Amino acid sequence: MLTPDQFDVNEAWIAIRVNEGFIFVKDDPYDIFMLLDAASAYVLGFVLSSVVDESPDAKEVEKLFKEAWEVKHQWARKLIVADDSIANDVFISEAKKHGFEIEIVEASCLAPIVGPLKEGFCKGFMENSG
Repeated sequence: MLTPDQFDVNEAWIAIRVNEGFIFVKDDPYDIFMLLDAASAYVLGFVLSSVVDESPDAKEVEKLFKEAWEVKHQWARKLIVADDSIANDVFISEAKKHGFEIEIVEASCLAPIVGPLKEGFCKGFMENSG
């Protein structure tokens, strides 16, 4: 299990899909992928990805990393991704451009860090969409 106290702020970023079920926009299914700091769980940004495309667009992920850099004014040393993510390739490719180490972990290992974010997202989204 990975926990926030194992990291310094901006040491590692996590790329994760936050929605459990698809989110529908004009009847089209989407996923939301977020980039967050592992120590603080601070959300650096997100991208919407059409389920039809299967993973986020590389240009959108590139833009997400640039936005994260603008917030932090430095790159993290490591990117952590879940082993079951369809978006791994695009996030890993972008991270490698900036010298990140890559760590692939079981999704359950990220629960202490991303669990509250996912729960809050689902609760907030369901309350606002229903």
